[in-house]
Amino acid sequence: MFATTDERLLETIPAGLQSAKSVDEAVLWVNFKNGNELAFSILYKRYSQLLYNYGMHACKDKDLVLDSLQELFANLWDRRETVSAVGSVRFYLFKSYRRLLISRIIANRKFSIPLPGSSAFFEFIPSIEQSFIDRELKALQTERLKNCIKSLSKRQREALFLKFFNELSYHEVASIMDVRVDSVYNLISKAIDILRRKLKNSFQG
Repeated sequence: MFATTDERLLETIPAGLQSAKSVDEAVLWVNFKNGNELAFSILYKRYSQLLYNYGMHACKDKDLVLDSLQELFANLWDRRETVSAVGSVRFYLFKSYRRLLISRIIANRKFSIPLPGSSAFFEFIPSIEQSFIDRELKALQTERLKNCIKSLSKRQREALFLKFFNELSYHEVASIMDVRVDSVYNLISKAIDILRRKLKNSFQG
Protein backbone atom coordinates (compact mmCIF):
# COMPACT_ATOMS: atom_id res chain seq x y z
CA MET A 1 0.00 0.00 0.00
CA PHE A 2 2.84 2.35 0.77
CA ALA A 3 5.78 3.47 -1.35
CA THR A 4 9.14 1.82 -0.82
CA THR A 5 12.44 3.58 -0.29
CA ASP A 6 14.55 4.01 -3.39
CA GLU A 7 17.94 2.27 -3.42
CA ARG A 8 19.67 5.65 -3.61
CA LEU A 9 18.53 6.31 -0.06
CA LEU A 10 20.28 3.20 1.21
CA GLU A 11 23.67 3.64 -0.40
CA THR A 12 25.17 5.60 2.50
CA ILE A 13 23.60 3.50 5.29
CA PRO A 14 26.08 1.20 7.07
CA ALA A 15 25.00 -2.44 7.27
CA GLY A 16 23.66 -3.73 10.56
CA LEU A 17 22.12 -0.49 11.79
CA GLN A 18 18.72 -2.14 12.26
CA SER A 19 20.07 -3.51 15.53
CA ALA A 20 20.27 0.07 16.79
CA LYS A 21 16.49 0.55 16.79
CA SER A 22 16.40 0.56 20.57
CA VAL A 23 18.80 3.51 20.88
CA ASP A 24 16.98 6.49 22.36
CA GLU A 25 16.43 9.26 19.82
CA ALA A 26 17.47 11.95 22.32
CA VAL A 27 20.84 10.22 22.72
CA LEU A 28 21.16 9.90 18.96
CA TRP A 29 20.38 13.59 18.49
CA VAL A 30 23.00 14.70 21.02
CA ASN A 31 25.63 12.48 19.41
CA PHE A 32 24.64 13.62 15.94
CA LYS A 33 25.07 17.25 17.03
CA ASN A 34 28.52 16.34 18.32
CA GLY A 35 29.48 15.06 14.87
CA ASN A 36 28.98 11.32 15.37
CA GLU A 37 28.44 9.89 11.89
CA LEU A 38 27.03 6.59 13.16
CA ALA A 39 24.33 8.41 15.15
CA PHE A 40 23.45 10.45 12.08
CA SER A 41 23.27 7.29 9.92
CA ILE A 42 20.95 5.64 12.44
CA LEU A 43 18.64 8.66 12.39
CA TYR A 44 18.70 8.58 8.60
CA LYS A 45 17.93 4.87 8.55
CA ARG A 46 15.17 5.21 11.12
CA TYR A 47 13.25 8.08 9.51
CA SER A 48 14.05 8.09 5.78
CA GLN A 49 11.41 5.48 4.89
CA LEU A 50 8.65 7.31 6.80
CA LEU A 51 9.56 10.65 5.25
CA TYR A 52 9.86 9.10 1.79
CA ASN A 53 6.37 7.59 2.08
CA TYR A 54 5.00 10.93 3.19
CA GLY A 55 6.67 12.73 0.31
CA MET A 56 5.60 10.23 -2.35
CA HIS A 57 1.98 10.43 -1.29
CA ALA A 58 2.24 14.22 -1.34
CA CYS A 59 3.40 14.92 -4.89
CA LYS A 60 4.09 11.64 -6.74
CA ASP A 61 7.36 12.94 -8.20
CA LYS A 62 9.97 10.39 -7.14
CA ASP A 63 13.02 12.45 -8.08
CA LEU A 64 11.72 15.55 -6.32
CA VAL A 65 10.87 13.56 -3.19
CA LEU A 66 14.28 11.90 -3.11
CA ASP A 67 16.15 15.12 -3.80
CA SER A 68 14.21 16.90 -1.06
CA LEU A 69 14.92 14.11 1.38
CA GLN A 70 18.62 14.12 0.57
CA GLU A 71 18.65 17.91 0.91
CA LEU A 72 16.96 17.71 4.30
CA PHE A 73 19.57 15.36 5.74
CA ALA A 74 22.46 17.09 4.01
CA ASN A 75 21.38 20.39 5.56
CA LEU A 76 21.01 18.73 8.93
CA TRP A 77 24.57 17.41 8.80
CA ASP A 78 25.97 20.72 7.60
CA ARG A 79 24.18 22.58 10.41
CA ARG A 80 24.65 19.90 13.08
CA GLU A 81 26.58 22.17 15.44
CA THR A 82 23.94 24.90 15.37
CA VAL A 83 20.76 22.79 15.22
CA SER A 84 18.87 23.26 18.45
CA ALA A 85 17.88 20.52 20.87
CA VAL A 86 14.48 19.04 20.02
CA GLY A 87 11.75 17.49 22.11
CA SER A 88 10.82 15.01 19.37
CA VAL A 89 13.10 14.11 16.49
CA ARG A 90 10.17 12.60 14.56
CA PHE A 91 8.16 15.81 14.83
CA TYR A 92 11.14 18.00 13.91
CA LEU A 93 11.95 15.97 10.80
CA PHE A 94 8.36 15.79 9.55
CA LYS A 95 7.81 19.51 10.03
CA SER A 96 11.14 20.38 8.38
CA TYR A 97 10.58 17.98 5.50
CA ARG A 98 7.04 19.18 4.82
CA ARG A 99 8.23 22.79 4.66
CA LEU A 100 11.12 21.90 2.35
CA LEU A 101 9.00 19.69 0.10
CA ILE A 102 6.27 22.30 -0.36
CA SER A 103 8.83 24.98 -1.19
CA ARG A 104 10.42 22.74 -3.82
CA ILE A 105 7.06 21.76 -5.30
CA ILE A 106 6.12 25.40 -5.62
CA ALA A 107 9.49 26.20 -7.18
CA ASN A 108 8.89 23.44 -9.71
CA ARG A 109 6.35 25.17 -11.93
CA LYS A 110 5.01 22.00 -13.53
CA PHE A 111 3.01 21.31 -10.37
CA SER A 112 -0.30 22.99 -9.70
CA ILE A 113 -0.82 23.16 -5.94
CA PRO A 114 -2.12 25.65 -3.37
CA LEU A 115 -0.05 28.01 -1.28
CA PRO A 116 2.27 26.73 1.48
CA GLY A 117 0.43 25.63 4.57
CA SER A 118 -2.44 24.14 2.63
CA SER A 119 -2.93 20.38 2.65
CA ALA A 120 -4.73 20.22 -0.66
CA PHE A 121 -1.62 18.86 -2.38
CA PHE A 122 -1.67 15.75 -0.21
CA GLU A 123 -2.65 12.50 -1.94
CA PHE A 124 -2.32 9.16 -0.16
CA ILE A 125 -4.03 6.12 1.30
CA PRO A 126 -3.07 6.13 5.00
CA SER A 127 -2.77 3.34 7.50
CA ILE A 128 -5.42 3.70 10.21
CA GLU A 129 -4.76 3.22 13.94
CA GLN A 130 -4.49 -0.51 14.65
CA SER A 131 -7.16 -0.51 17.34
CA PHE A 132 -9.54 1.20 14.92
CA ILE A 133 -8.79 -1.42 12.31
CA ASP A 134 -9.38 -4.21 14.80
CA ARG A 135 -12.67 -2.70 15.91
CA GLU A 136 -14.12 -1.40 12.67
CA LEU A 137 -12.32 -2.92 9.68
CA LYS A 138 -11.53 -6.50 10.70
CA ALA A 139 -13.56 -8.12 7.93
CA LEU A 140 -13.08 -5.37 5.37
CA GLN A 141 -11.17 -5.99 2.15
CA THR A 142 -8.35 -3.63 1.24
CA GLU A 143 -10.15 -2.30 -1.82
CA ARG A 144 -13.17 -1.29 0.23
CA LEU A 145 -10.94 0.60 2.64
CA LYS A 146 -9.22 2.44 -0.20
CA ASN A 147 -12.52 3.45 -1.75
CA CYS A 148 -13.82 4.76 1.57
CA ILE A 149 -10.66 6.76 2.27
CA LYS A 150 -10.86 8.37 -1.16
CA SER A 151 -14.03 10.09 0.00
CA LEU A 152 -12.12 11.98 2.70
CA SER A 153 -10.75 15.44 2.10
CA LYS A 154 -7.00 15.71 1.54
CA ARG A 155 -6.59 17.53 4.85
CA GLN A 156 -8.38 14.70 6.65
CA ARG A 157 -6.12 12.16 4.96
CA GLU A 158 -2.98 14.01 5.97
CA ALA A 159 -4.15 14.38 9.57
CA LEU A 160 -4.90 10.65 9.80
CA PHE A 161 -1.57 9.76 8.20
CA LEU A 162 0.47 11.90 10.60
CA LYS A 163 -1.49 10.99 13.73
CA PHE A 164 -1.94 7.26 13.33
CA PHE A 165 0.67 5.96 10.89
CA ASN A 166 3.48 8.17 12.19
CA GLU A 167 2.34 8.32 15.83
CA LEU A 168 2.55 12.08 16.18
CA SER A 169 0.56 13.89 18.85
CA TYR A 170 -2.40 16.12 18.02
CA HIS A 171 -0.29 19.17 18.93
CA GLU A 172 2.52 18.01 16.63
CA VAL A 173 0.13 17.33 13.76
CA ALA A 174 -1.37 20.80 14.24
CA SER A 175 2.07 22.41 14.09
CA ILE A 176 3.12 20.45 11.00
CA MET A 177 -0.10 21.30 9.17
CA ASP A 178 -0.11 24.91 10.42
CA VAL A 179 -3.57 24.65 11.94
CA ARG A 180 -5.07 24.86 15.41
CA VAL A 181 -5.11 21.77 17.63
CA ASP A 182 -8.89 21.79 17.79
CA SER A 183 -8.93 21.79 13.99
CA VAL A 184 -6.91 18.56 13.99
CA TYR A 185 -9.32 16.98 16.48
CA ASN A 186 -12.17 18.06 14.24
CA LEU A 187 -10.53 16.76 11.05
CA ILE A 188 -9.80 13.34 12.54
CA SER A 189 -13.14 13.02 14.30
CA LYS A 190 -15.06 13.81 11.12
CA ALA A 191 -12.82 11.53 9.05
CA ILE A 192 -13.38 8.56 11.34
CA ASP A 193 -17.12 9.27 11.41
CA ILE A 194 -17.20 9.34 7.59
CA LEU A 195 -15.24 6.07 7.43
CA ARG A 196 -17.57 4.38 9.89
CA ARG A 197 -20.66 5.40 7.92
CA LYS A 198 -19.23 4.48 4.54
CA LEU A 199 -17.86 1.18 5.77
CA LYS A 200 -21.25 0.34 7.27
CA ASN A 201 -22.93 1.20 3.97
CA SER A 202 -20.41 -0.88 2.03
CA PHE A 203 -21.30 -3.93 4.08
CA GLN A 204 -25.02 -3.32 3.66
CA GLY A 205 -24.57 -2.77 -0.06
